[in-house]
Amino acid sequence: MTPPPRHVARRDPRAHWFLLLLGVVLLLATLTVHGLVTGLGGGSGTVVQASTTDRTGPPKSVTEAGPVLRLDRPERVSRTMPDRTIALTFDDGPDPRWTPQVLDVLRRHHAHATFFVVGARVNEHPELVRRILAEGHEIGSHTFTHADLSAAPAWRRELELSLTRKAIASATGRDVTLLRPPYSSLPSALTGADYDALRAAAGSGH
Repeated sequence: MTPPPRHVARRDPRAHWFLLLLGVVLLLATLTVHGLVTGLGGGSGTVVQASTTDRTGPPKSVTEAGPVLRLDRPERVSRTMPDRTIALTFDDGPDPRWTPQVLDVLRRHHAHATFFVVGARVNEHPELVRRILAEGHEIGSHTFTHADLSAAPAWRRELELSLTRKAIASATGRDVTLLRPPYSSLPSALTGADYDALRAAAGSGH
């Protein structure tokens, strides 16, 4: 008789490879989402003038009018400030270092301003947004990650604006309708893609 083998060869288990692959996929997805919601840009960027050959550009009633545009109605409304009036606006915050200093100066001079905030930073510093409103200032959206709306696909534009509105509502209990898109500081700088992005934003309540 042949003695039984002391060691019986077994097939390597395959489940651990599947679990490892699943873990890697989940990790990459988490890092991607984290990068999306915290990968902030900043600064004003380069102002791009609308091309004279851009036939899809905004009408002259927009590019040659005032800086306050309302595009959620069939008729376009553009407003300018009255003579001898200055509108103070601040972009890209709230910032834990600079925003309190700006608010202190405004309070000292009994002045008010509009703060166009970045949604991801609102999530990081909700107390600053509450202070802005408590001291009589206005809040506006500057997208969630300081994204160039004209270069973003439609789903990204909707996500940027929706997340910002939710961040502000969560911090303050208020909805926001004012929007200043990054990299579009003047109506005369709007391209056709900028105008399309603004019309889409107007359709979502801005």
